[in-house]
Amino acid sequence: MTRPGVCFCALFCAAALAGCSDEPKHKSYPKVDYGYAFDTSNLPSIAKQFLDDPPAAKTRTVAADKVPLTFIDLDGKQVDLASFRGKANVVLVMTKGMPQSPGGVFCPGCLAQMNALVANAAEFKKRGAEVLVVFPGPSEKAGEFLTTAKAREGDKPSPIPLLLDKDMAAVTVLGITGDRAKPSTYILDRKGNVVYAYVGEHTTDRPSIKALLGQLDKLADNK
Repeated sequence: MTRPGVCFCALFCAAALAGCSDEPKHKSYPKVDYGYAFDTSNLPSIAKQFLDDPPAAKTRTVAADKVPLTFIDLDGKQVDLASFRGKANVVLVMTKGMPQSPGGVFCPGCLAQMNALVANAAEFKKRGAEVLVVFPGPSEKAGEFLTTAKAREGDKPSPIPLLLDKDMAAVTVLGITGDRAKPSTYILDRKGNVVYAYVGEHTTDRPSIKALLGQLDKLADNK
């Protein structure tokens, strides 16, 4: 799906990635089924609105030391983005955030994106990428978020880590503050450099699974 006009987005170190039109090495395609515990009947239709060819409006370089981000996992443990350097490419997905009211619902676009990522976890692993999905929010909501997220996982833990950005710290560093946070997706190479970024303007303004897998294929081609 394409979108008219210029989006509010950025590409980091990625002129070659954005302009490459070669066929990807992998011939497998994103799944359209969503069997994860977060699923509701309308999530696949929402995911279909995500962009297969999101336009790039800007290019710039961000060094690894400019993204010193840390998050909290569902067990309350700290996850440092730097820990993945030298081990894997990272697809960092920043959602709009936790529900704003007690017992509130998560953003449907965020859940649709999460389900799509989970359904295609094997494709990201095949490309040597670790996917991290982050929910920003205030510290006082951290306990509720962790409890709710773990309950939603049930007996089928997510193959993709769900993380918490306490007090919107990463959102502030990345400059994506909006109504909570702007839905944003970043790809970091094995050195920790951000090589791709897309900052959405609204809840369905996100790169599709096809777009992300394509970026990872191009990253592999440009080694």
